[in-house]
Amino acid sequence: MAHGADRVVELVPRVPGGQALPALSRPRRGPAALRDAAYRRLRQLAQDLARRGRGVGPAGAPELVLSGRRDGRARPEARRVRVRRGVGLQLEQVLRGVPGVSTPDDPFAPRIGAANVERAEPAGRAIPKLSGDIRHLIPKLGLQNYWYPAVPEGRVGWRKPVKLSLLGEDLCLFRGVNGNVVAIQDVCPHRGARLSEGDCHYRGTVACPYHGWVFDEGGKNVAVLSEGPTSGVCGKPGTEAKVYPTRTLKGVVFVWIGDEDAAPIEQDVPEEFFDPEALVLTGQVYWRCSWEVALENSMDSHVNYVHRNAFVVARGGFIARGAQGEHPIFVGNGFGGDVAESNYVRTSPRQDEYPNGWTWPKTTYRRAWTWLMRPLVERGRRNIPPPRSARWCGGHHLPGMFRAEFAYDLYTRMCVPVEENLTRVWYYHFLRPKTALARRWQRFLYAAFHRFIIEYNFSRQDERVMLNQRYDTPEKLSSTDAEVIQWRRLVVTKHYGGRDAAFEYRNPDGLAPDEVPLERVSVRYVQERVRAR
Repeated sequence: MAHGADRVVELVPRVPGGQALPALSRPRRGPAALRDAAYRRLRQLAQDLARRGRGVGPAGAPELVLSGRRDGRARPEARRVRVRRGVGLQLEQVLRGVPGVSTPDDPFAPRIGAANVERAEPAGRAIPKLSGDIRHLIPKLGLQNYWYPAVPEGRVGWRKPVKLSLLGEDLCLFRGVNGNVVAIQDVCPHRGARLSEGDCHYRGTVACPYHGWVFDEGGKNVAVLSEGPTSGVCGKPGTEAKVYPTRTLKGVVFVWIGDEDAAPIEQDVPEEFFDPEALVLTGQVYWRCSWEVALENSMDSHVNYVHRNAFVVARGGFIARGAQGEHPIFVGNGFGGDVAESNYVRTSPRQDEYPNGWTWPKTTYRRAWTWLMRPLVERGRRNIPPPRSARWCGGHHLPGMFRAEFAYDLYTRMCVPVEENLTRVWYYHFLRPKTALARRWQRFLYAAFHRFIIEYNFSRQDERVMLNQRYDTPEKLSSTDAEVIQWRRLVVTKHYGGRDAAFEYRNPDGLAPDEVPLERVSVRYVQERVRAR
């Protein structure tokens, strides 16, 4: 089949991997060297695709994508490969039917409908098989198309812009005409200078430090100070800077990172930020590790060992991390679980006894310490906001949040990727003081006490371990790693299937629908599967 100077080659790969692929038609035009190289490359891509069951290659590179049937079985799909003379290869995908991959017995591999395919990253990528070690499928710079906390609002002034990196993207933040915080790409479209090193000469604008190109809060080039008022560059296509949507809530600036239209911020930010009576106190630390390592740190059973000398654990008593209850995994934009189904207020602290006579903790003084700390903890419960909705209960939430409900506090950690091996960790402290004096007192306690025990004493113990943690070696997971397994599946599903792909089994209220058996969406079910391996 020929179209002018083009030669169209039909590729019909057969899957699953292991079956022989049909021979590919060779291009009939072009030099012999180019022809042979093109044939080998196409053959390699088709074979790799058949093994993986998904598209390969960076954006703009040759890429083939297979579609699966709704019953989970693969079917061959035709792809047209257009070979243009003299300019190498360009591959044109021709999708037939609705792309999608379904694994009916795994709720973390939902089907992708046509509407979701349009929002995929990039559109039409099939979700890979969610079994075995899938760490290599997790994006190194985090999940796109989400709202992320950027900076405290007070950091952004009127005279100088602020430099910030999120998910590998450099941003320039400054104040708009009405005082709102604006975020634009930190690169001047003229010669690539850093806009964050410039100045805000005029209200609601930022000027490039090199040639004085001035940009307003919409990213439009409104003046060129080095060329004068008659400059003909202003307003021309290609002279604008990329603008990122922003929202400021409770003194925190949130930025939407992604190419899609911004989703409602209520989907990604805890509900306490929208409660007019809630007091939200925040802090940030940097961990020199990747975001996935930082977030998975909050999901396993390390707390009572790594943090055995942390003040917050010592006052809470020793709680063994054993089997967890059958709580729904799909909750809101993540999944929840009984992170610690009992605490020392309801259950007396204890020591574990091992068959060889060992005990853990090794000494009994911690139990006495726990009883001494109980009055302080009980008083702290008075300031806790009312029970959260199912959407924002304890558990893990996309794109990188962990929430734990303790007897004395609601612990919230948000891991924001900065670079591949650098993570900014945000801590949210939610309270509900009844008077203005109580609000001031809680602010003082947070600055003088809470930040130390959580952000430094507690978190630095985590960082010391994670700095030397290998993420590329084989793992032997145990039943207490059930949340880690499910979280990785959820992240990979979202990354390949789009923002909404992980919610196939979710009702509008954020919970799994009744027709899905509870054991299929529970942490206990995954633990039993891990034990059976």
